[in-house]
Amino acid sequence: MNIMANTTPNDFLLSVLEGLVDGILILNPQGEVIFANTPATELCYQLNPAEQYPTEVWRSCEALIDSRQWYGDRPLVIESELKTEDNHTYRIQVQWLELEQACLLVRLEDQQRSLQSLAVTEAKKFGLTPREAEVWFLKRCNLSRKEIASRLFITIDTVKKHLGNIQSKRQAHQEGWC
Repeated sequence: MNIMANTTPNDFLLSVLEGLVDGILILNPQGEVIFANTPATELCYQLNPAEQYPTEVWRSCEALIDSRQWYGDRPLVIESELKTEDNHTYRIQVQWLELEQACLLVRLEDQQRSLQSLAVTEAKKFGLTPREAEVWFLKRCNLSRKEIASRLFITIDTVKKHLGNIQSKRQAHQEGWC
C-alpha cells in the first residue's frame, strides 16, 4: 500500500512534522512563518505571547543566514539555548531546508521533557524502582541532593542511598555489556 498515493511530498513532510513532539517551525529567509506544528505554536505563545516566535529564534536564524557567506551551501546547524525565568531550558536548532525555495527549519526542544524521556528509558534499562526513577530524573535535571530531597519530601541521606543504588545498577549494566 502506498501511503503517499494522494499526497504531495510536501504534504507528507508537513504531516510528519506535525506529529513530532518537538516544536517545529519553517520560516522563509525574511522570518515569515510558513509552517508551525502544534507544539511550536503552543511553546512560542507560552514564551512570547506578543510575537510569533521568541527573539532568540530569529537570532539563530540570522546566524545561519549570515553563515552562508563563509560556508556556502555546506550543511550546517546553528544551536542556541533559551532559558525562561523559571529556569526551563529550550534548545533551538536551525538548519536549511530545501523545499520549493530555501527555508529555515527550526527545532525547539524542551530540554526537561527530553531529560525526562531519557530518565524513563534509563530507569527501565537499569531496573530502577519507581522512587529511584524519580530521584534519577531530578538528578538528570541537575538538581542538588538537597533540592531532590526537598522536592520528594525525603532526607538527604535517603537521596544519597538512592543515588548509590542507581550507580550500582548502572555499573552492573555496563559490566554486563563488557
